[in-house]
Amino acid sequence: MGIFNFGKKLKNVEEAVIMGKGDIEKANYIVLGACCKKSTDTFENTKAALKIMGIEENVVNIGDSMEIAKYGVMQTPALVINNKVVSYGKLLKVEDVIKLIEKERII
Repeated sequence: MGIFNFGKKLKNVEEAVIMGKGDIEKANYIVLGACCKKSTDTFENTKAALKIMGIEENVVNIGDSMEIAKYGVMQTPALVINNKVVSYGKLLKVEDVIKLIEKERII
């Protein structure tokens, strides 16, 4: 399927847990894109932001183009919070992710 949960540190790709559709729908924090440096950095920065904020949830990283297309995203990296695309097409720094999470929590 090509969808992996990278919320824990992995020694290699073979250790990744393949997630089913139900797991993705339950995820509150998703980074779309997994093949370029901007996407991997956004994923790492999102994990760091959650840790700083004391949010103990895993971040799901989706690299499968068919799954990414379901969100209507044409440019990665993209950040999805609570099933809502809140950013796409740019590298997010830790501070950027914190601001987006705070904004989505208020609404």
